Amino acid sequence: MKKRFLKLSALLMTFAIVFGIFAVTASADATKQYVYDSAYLLNDDEYYELNELAYNVSEKYGCAVHFIITDDPTVNLDNIQLYSEDLYLDSNALGYGQGKDGVMLVLGTYDRCYWLLAYGSKGNYAFTDYAKDWMSDRFVSEFADNDWYEGFKTYIEDCEYVLSEAEKGTPVDIYYGDDDMGTEAYAIAFVIGIIIAIVTCLIFRAQMKPAKLATRASEYIDRQGVKITHRNQIFRYSTVTRTKIESDNHSSSGSSRGGTTVNSRGFSGKGGRF
Repeated sequence: MKKRFLKLSALLMTFAIVFGIFAVTASADATKQYVYDSAYLLNDDEYYELNELAYNVSEKYGCAVHFIITDDPTVNLDNIQLYSEDLYLDSNALGYGQGKDGVMLVLGTYDRCYWLLAYGSKGNYAFTDYAKDWMSDRFVSEFADNDWYEGFKTYIEDCEYVLSEAEKGTPVDIYYGDDDMGTEAYAIAFVIGIIIAIVTCLIFRAQMKPAKLATRASEYIDRQGVKITHRNQIFRYSTVTRTKIESDNHSSSGSSRGGTTVNSRGFSGKGGRF
């Protein structure tokens, strides 16, 4: 009975948030509503500033940038993914254009959990798995200190950076980003490699014994080993058989979505606690 009550409460809360989104967008310009704060973590000035930033980025790249804050006690780390995806699909106010392209950060303040999702061809192409990891590391550190305004501002600014790179055809992925080694690091690695090679060669040279070049083949054979009875044999030809070894490499060089894991509902996402 208790579990049924909790499920019913969660369902009613979801409908309440969806209805709230429709109510807000009905009384204002629906195309400019990108931020929803039912927990009132932001003051009016912060809310309007962040909503304007999100609106500008969304319009510039044709991909909606949303974030939603909820203090619903039934939203926790175990169900925030399903909660976020249902909310995104059920509301016509979320997403950009007919394809509902977008990225959305949902913050559950009661369990201090979050879910970052992307949807649509543009959203999943730009917000790769690596990009979501990078973004999460940045805003989670600020949410952990209850710095809500700075955390959401960082999130929107990072969305703009990720979308701008995707527009250039270079989505932020594991092979691309701030963690790449610079020219100086490569130069140091090259010099160290040369030094190791020289030292190794000198060690091998010191261990070699002086020897004169043998003039007969029998002199290369151990005296206790094979005996050559005909020393005038000459080998002019040899037969070599080569077999092609097929590669067993099944790794992908990158998908059309830029290294994004997309589920059966069309979402990619990442979540955790802060």
